[in-house]
Amino acid sequence: MIDSVDPVALRKRVGAELRRHRVGAGRTASEAADELGCSRGKISQMEAGLYRLQHRDVRDLLLFYGAVQADMDALVENVRTSGKPSWWAPYAEVVEDRFAFFLGSEGDAIREFVYEHSVVPELLQTPEYATALTRAQNRVAGDKHDLVAELRMVRQQRLHGRRPLALDVVVEEAALRRPIGGPEVHRAQLERLVEFSGLTNVSIQILPTAVGAHAGMDGKFVVLEFERYSPGVYLEAHPAVGTRYDVDDATLSATHLDIAAALQKQALSQRQSVAFVRDLLGELG
Repeated sequence: MIDSVDPVALRKRVGAELRRHRVGAGRTASEAADELGCSRGKISQMEAGLYRLQHRDVRDLLLFYGAVQADMDALVENVRTSGKPSWWAPYAEVVEDRFAFFLGSEGDAIREFVYEHSVVPELLQTPEYATALTRAQNRVAGDKHDLVAELRMVRQQRLHGRRPLALDVVVEEAALRRPIGGPEVHRAQLERLVEFSGLTNVSIQILPTAVGAHAGMDGKFVVLEFERYSPGVYLEAHPAVGTRYDVDDATLSATHLDIAAALQKQALSQRQSVAFVRDLLGELG
């Protein structure tokens, strides 16, 4: 089961908080390095979440920055937790660095919005659909396709349980008409969408092709919302180009929340969307 407190995400969050406290205190990275007796590069790596944090280093830096005791206690405790293995460690071979931060953050999110234009979103895919899609995209080695699909099934556990993730999806009509994996896999995937739509924490809206131009035409994006942190935005590209998951850009998150709201207004309602999927199943015979 996914642990909502992921070490990779914690290191990134602690790093961001260290930078915020340093900037707020008017200190430079060089001054922080002098205080710890380390290189400026170590401070930069700590703030980027790329360094295995030591609770003494974090405590000493926060003291240097004049942080209040409550902030110090919370961050030091996070550092202690950040030394544990990540829940996704068995899938590390198919998890790129930026995606690792996203995966960890997804475990701590309370709400996730996904816009997808070409395929069914990952949190709603069947294993067979996920495997067929991964083979076609050719992003991982041939013997790792099933591993990618298995990881997606594990992520779907966040939609169930005592603290389920609230998932809002807008997906293009064209994505649902694309017969990935062949007729049987296609049908099973559409049936799975109908099943997911029955969950009270899941909203699935179809964006008809007839809508024409709309705010989301720049491509797929995901917005994660949290209880304690500002939203994060995940923008995906081919691994050869690189993906982006950003939790520090307020303009980026505000812009994509606005786009999400616009897409939800243009899309069919959930009730209409379920009817649309059922009609597609009827067309398949």
